[in-house]
This record gives sequence, structure tokens and C-alpha cells, in this order.
Amino acid sequence: MEDARALLNNLMGPSRDKSIQEQQSTDGWKEKNVCKRFLIGFCPNNAQDNWFHNTRRKDVNVCLKVHSDRLRSDFEAHPDREKYLEEYERDFLEFLEGLVREADAWIAREAGNCAGPGKVTKIPPGVRDKMKDMQERSEQMLKQAEDLGEQGKMLESKQAVELSNKLKEDIRDIKDKHTFDSVGEEVCQVCGVRCNPDEPADYKAHMDGRLHEGYTKIRAKVKELREKLRNAAPRKTEDSEREKDREKDRSHRGDRERDRDRERDRRDRDRDRERDQRPTDSRGGRDTKERGDHHRGGGDHRGGGGDRGGRNAKVDDRRDRRRSRSRGRRR
Repeated sequence: MEDARALLNNLMGPSRDKSIQEQQSTDGWKEKNVCKRFLIGFCPNNAQDNWFHNTRRKDVNVCLKVHSDRLRSDFEAHPDREKYLEEYERDFLEFLEGLVREADAWIAREAGNCAGPGKVTKIPPGVRDKMKDMQERSEQMLKQAEDLGEQGKMLESKQAVELSNKLKEDIRDIKDKHTFDSVGEEVCQVCGVRCNPDEPADYKAHMDGRLHEGYTKIRAKVKELREKLRNAAPRKTEDSEREKDREKDRSHRGDRERDRDRERDRRDRDRDRERDQRPTDSRGGRDTKERGDHHRGGGDHRGGGGDRGGRNAKVDDRRDRRRSRSRGRRR
């Protein structure tokens, strides 16, 4: 039942039992229960198509997420594809690199279990049965020779011994014929399987096996993604450098504006200080020259008062601006 449900999900997508509106949605690939590795490539530990099934790699967990061809097509055609692609590729690369590390560790362990080079005898089963029969006949002839010797039949005993020795020589010849110098076992540097190049059929079967094919694909994908993401990194670095330059320019402009503000404040303080340092009469009023000008002006009393009011208003205005800038800088 579960296998049938998984098959339908793969073919029609996990929203097949939902409303028509949800079925027509093209962003179902964003769901958490959808395998993102399958969307951008392949999933080697898919529960429905596990590359490590019936192998000794029991430490690879099975992926129980949805692997849907329809969702993969939706992802390829979706306008948000580029937005998510790099994130998915980085996660996929991290996962595949973990598989490669495990394979490399397996290779290192298996290298210590390999049979070394030397002479190896490989006798086919049929030939081995023949050699066993010859060995039994040799032993029988030797026993017969002993019996004949006890009976005083020395000539027959000698012939039986010669026949027994001839059978033993034939056995040695057959063994030598099937003995050769072996290069020893080797560990495949792709998948970690221990194999013997002296046995062409077995070696070819390993090369054509699913495990070797899977790790070949995994290692090729790791190389591809590393190269792609490495080439993408400089573009991000350039954008970051441009942003840093813009921040630096904004900072310099801010420094120049603050310098100008400080210079204006300094000039305002100097003017105020000069004005405060002018001599005054004993009543703390205006200086003598100004008072004399006022008397000489006679009827301009109102006008003089208006001038002083204007100057005082300007001084107050400059002080207000100075306080406002100071508060802004403190913030």
C-alpha cells in the first residue's frame, strides 16, 4: 500500500488528493516533505530507488521524502527557481561530499584487507574433481604395491609403485597449469569495492555494477557543483566590495558635513564672544558709542529698537540651529 502511494506521489505529485486549485499550483516543490536533491539532480538513497540497497553500506539513511517528476518540472519552470537554486545546490553538495568522505574511509579500510601479490592456483570445479579421483587411484596403487611386495611379487609391486608415482606427477602438472602470478587484490578508488583484476569477468561485473555507477555519478556531481559555486563566489565578492565602497563614501560625506557644521558653530561662537566682550556703561546697558548714536538719532528711537530686535533674533536663531545640530549628532 505504501509503495503504491509513493509511486502515485512520484508520478502525480503529493497534491493529487487535494483541491483542484491546490493541484494546479506550481510551487508545491517548496513543501518540506519534497526532496530538494531530486529536484536539482538525483537522490541516491531514495527509498523507492536506493543505490545502496543490498550493499554493506548500512550507514546511509533512506530518504522517505517525495520524489516527483512533476514537481521537478514545476521547479524547472517556476519564476522563483533561481532564488532557491543556489541554496539547494549548496545543501546537495554538502550531502554528496559526506557520501564521498564515507566512501574514501571505506577505501582506506578495505586496502588493509586486500590479498597481496604472489602465486595463486585457480582450479575449475571439474578439474578439481578429476584431480581428486587421480589422488584416490594413486593411493590405491601404492597400497596394492605393498600387498604385492608382501606376497613376493616384486615385479608387479614395482609396476604398481610406478603407476602411483605417475598419477602424482599428473596431479602436479595439472596444478601447475592452473597456477599463475597474481597482482593481488585491489580496492576500487571510486566505490571502495575489493576486486581482483586477474579475474576479468568479476572485475567487469564490478565496473558495470550499480554501486560503482552510482559513486561515479556522485563524484562527478561533486566536481561539477564545486566548480559552479566557486565561479559564483567572485560575483558575490564584487557586489560586497561595491557595497563597502558605497558605505565608505557615505561615511566620508557624513564626516565632511559634520566638519562643516563644527566650523559654522565655531564661527557663530566667535561672533557671539566678540559681541559679549564690547564695553558697557555702569548700568549694564548698551556701550557708550551705541547710546550716543541713539541720542544723535533723536526721532529714530523706534527704528534703533527694531534693529536691535532683528540682531537679537538672528543670534537666537543661530543658537537654536547650533543646539539642533548638537542634538542630531548625539542621536
